[in-house]
Amino acid sequence: MVTIVVNGRVKDDGTLDLHVTTGLRETDVEVLLVMEPLVLKSGAEAAGEGGWPAGYFQKTFGSLRDNPIAYEPPSQF
Repeated sequence: MVTIVVNGRVKDDGTLDLHVTTGLRETDVEVLLVMEPLVLKSGAEAAGEGGWPAGYFQKTFGSLRDNPIAYEPPSQF
């Protein structure tokens, strides 16, 4: 089994075109395609923060303390 990692870009119409050089001669192969969206991080964002800006939770924690969101149960049908 040969593992090849390539990056591609999905077009507006949802298609992904790949051209992969395998180094294999003409033969039948089974192809397993696993797609994972890439999230480009800026230098300020450290890996492992899930894409949130640095310090986001420290800055926003408790911000609705004075005006909490009220939850009302749905009405009976």
